[in-house]
Amino acid sequence: MFYMPNIHYTGIKAYMSLNLNDLEARPRRDFIKLSAFAALALAIPKKSEAILKRFIPNQLNNISPIQVIGADQFQSIEFNGDNIDRPHDILWNLDGHIAKKGGIPAPSERRKAVVVGGGMAGLISAYNLRHLNPIVLEQDKHFGGNSRGEKYNDSVYSIGAAYITIPDAGSDIELFLKDIGLFDDLKHETPEETKFTYKNKVMGDFWKGVTDPARAQEFIAVDKELRRIYNDAYPDIPWTSESAISKEEYLYLDSITFEQWLQQKFGKVHPHIAEYFQLYCWSSFNGSIEELSALQVLNFVSSEVDGILTLPGGNAAITQRLFEKINDSTTVGSLRAGAFVLKVQKKDNGLIWITYEDAQGIIKTIEADTCIVASPKYVAKLIVQDLPAAQVKQMDDLQYRGYIVGNAIFNKPFTSSSFDLYCFEGSKPEMPAAMRPVKRPFSDVCFGSWAQDDKTQNGVLTVYKAIPYEGGRQFLFNPGAHDKHRKIISEELKNFSAAVGLNYSDIKGLRMTRWGHSLPVANKNLIASGFLEQMSKPLGGKIFFANQDNWANPAFECSFAAALAATTEVKRLIR
Repeated sequence: MFYMPNIHYTGIKAYMSLNLNDLEARPRRDFIKLSAFAALALAIPKKSEAILKRFIPNQLNNISPIQVIGADQFQSIEFNGDNIDRPHDILWNLDGHIAKKGGIPAPSERRKAVVVGGGMAGLISAYNLRHLNPIVLEQDKHFGGNSRGEKYNDSVYSIGAAYITIPDAGSDIELFLKDIGLFDDLKHETPEETKFTYKNKVMGDFWKGVTDPARAQEFIAVDKELRRIYNDAYPDIPWTSESAISKEEYLYLDSITFEQWLQQKFGKVHPHIAEYFQLYCWSSFNGSIEELSALQVLNFVSSEVDGILTLPGGNAAITQRLFEKINDSTTVGSLRAGAFVLKVQKKDNGLIWITYEDAQGIIKTIEADTCIVASPKYVAKLIVQDLPAAQVKQMDDLQYRGYIVGNAIFNKPFTSSSFDLYCFEGSKPEMPAAMRPVKRPFSDVCFGSWAQDDKTQNGVLTVYKAIPYEGGRQFLFNPGAHDKHRKIISEELKNFSAAVGLNYSDIKGLRMTRWGHSLPVANKNLIASGFLEQMSKPLGGKIFFANQDNWANPAFECSFAAALAATTEVKRLIR
């Protein structure tokens, strides 16, 4: 999912898991036995209502990652999510726009560090550098990027990235989650709790072959191999000398598609298994098993064999907490929404000029010692000056695809079947294309109130609909796209609601979120060829890139890795 989804974000929803002590990955060794969280999860009962109140964000305002939805907003009449008009108008004629506004002004303020982009990677970067009092410039009206959420009454739900994977005990990610005060609030969905719908019936134990008991061993064999990879041969991204697999195997896995890997390991897999992986890849990567790197998919899917972790609002809970922490530890006005960055340029004296248009349309320039560009590369290539032509071309060649998230708000609470349910029909859907679009209304559904133990006034279903083919995102911007997709999702929600024991007539409204360029496509050979490392190479020792697309991997963990790498370099420069 756009987990984003996640983010698995998140796709927007699911997330790659990296071990990041000093940016060196450690091999996975019976991880679940070592995880501090796993030990706690077995002992912690259902959360009390008093504890659940801690989930409600403290600083909800008009620019925060989680937005409050009023009584008149539970039914969207157009997409929320992307803010496309202003970026397109400016970026398509960037120099002309600057000239019309009177050109680039001299700096009016100075900081040691500036972060361009207020999504997950940008906010982690700013949090890591909070001692430097950085400015964070976010072009959208709200911070959070794809990791945003909404609050309706007391329900907090995701409109993008939904969960993370279980971090290693003592890892940088675990320490980070503890430091921002969210670790103890994470809720663990175990493999035993995971459910799915098969022909409109809720079922569990997919990897035990419940959908075809006569061929159960085929399911068990795949699950066994994923667990072996997780514990003994985990494909860390990036590879280091301490990784569990050799550099040769690492590069080979990236040189083949996940479909090829399945065929090599298992021959022709059961159609239900093929369907699972296809829907998983649509939801998590916005791509099909026929095109995605085996390395990237194995990095995702094997990291989830012991379950996933989530919070109310999904990954928006993380960006919201970061937003609050940064706001409390920097000077007033350091978090700037509606701040559209126009130019990032290293000057002859070694300092960086960051020129932006503020929310009132006034162009300003900040002078800084360093700059972290946490925007996607399709923006970075236009605003960062003096990039080598080859690097610009690489940024231009990286593919991105669109995504839709729908949130059905019910007028009463309900009991969640589980957290994330994939919707199976019994056969693998074919790889879509512009002339052969996706026929499935959505790949999976999250129970948006599950992380709040369903102790909310309104239940929420979060629907993930990928557009996993080239050329698909352009149709998301057609005038009738919102109503078209809302109708498709609404019709299928009738079947889904019946399958999970809910009454469709209890749906109060459906809010539709569009992410037009949400996910970089993890095609094969992007890592093996050196493409991604070259594309994300820092400029002039002062300008660094930090985004999930550094590794074409749409994950919280990837955003964390990119932010950690960039801020480590900034700290070395500024002591």
